[in-house]
Amino acid sequence: MQLIPPAAGMAAFLTAIIVSRILQERALRSLTTEEKGRLVEAFSGMRLFALIPLAALAGLYFVMMGLDTQTTATLLTIYVPAALITAIGMQAIIHRKLHRLAVHPDYLRAYTIGRVLVLVGFVLFFLSM
Repeated sequence: MQLIPPAAGMAAFLTAIIVSRILQERALRSLTTEEKGRLVEAFSGMRLFALIPLAALAGLYFVMMGLDTQTTATLLTIYVPAALITAIGMQAIIHRKLHRLAVHPDYLRAYTIGRVLVLVGFVLFFLSM
């Protein structure tokens, strides 16, 4: 059952992504060069780590495309929560690391708001499917 029209769900998701990027870019401008350098250094190894669950989810998606409808529906009930849990887990790890780095509270607040917006946009997009 569709709760939201598909176009509205997609629009909400894309709007959330754009607003999130704007908020995060503005917050990044408020940091000093040293703070920006610490962020880059602290998260350099995480880029590769973040690709592992993303690749697994992408692989599962392509496997689901080749299966029958009933099996795909069953796997979709696993896939969507797995994608959400992965996204929330990665954000929790990033948030904890930002706390340890003692970044400026305004940056942390803007980053958190941006991530929550994207998550809400994703949920709205999912409800439109």
